[in-house]
Amino acid sequence: MKSFFFITSVLFGLSFTGCGSAEPGPERVIVTGNVTFDGKPVSQGEIWFIPTAGREAPQAGAIIKAGQYRVENKGGVPIGACQVKITADRPKEDVKIVADGGPEEIPTTQYLPARFNEKTELTVEIDPGSDPVTKDFDLKS
Repeated sequence: MKSFFFITSVLFGLSFTGCGSAEPGPERVIVTGNVTFDGKPVSQGEIWFIPTAGREAPQAGAIIKAGQYRVENKGGVPIGACQVKITADRPKEDVKIVADGGPEEIPTTQYLPARFNEKTELTVEIDPGSDPVTKDFDLKS
């Protein structure tokens, strides 16, 4: 019986303790926009906002669909300077799809130059303000 009261009091006490830090996270804003490559909307891909070196803030990203994106998860993108990484895949041209089957997954290839993703040269400053903030990217080959 003593163990029942002990376990109950421990569980009761745990229900009043917080799970995590009392400090709030970085200020964030929702960021939306359009992504084009050589004047055409990027049909599908991903966009990532990565805080610049020396800043302790999480990265934030979203899917690009029909040239548009909206970063809103966990409140959006942390304010401040960010590098931007944009990827876009399309099916490989040499893959043949036949009527009776084909590959389980259609192989894709990254078609944006590395200066927009793996060796990104893109940067933005996310200013505090009203949601959403619009940031468009017109990429050229």
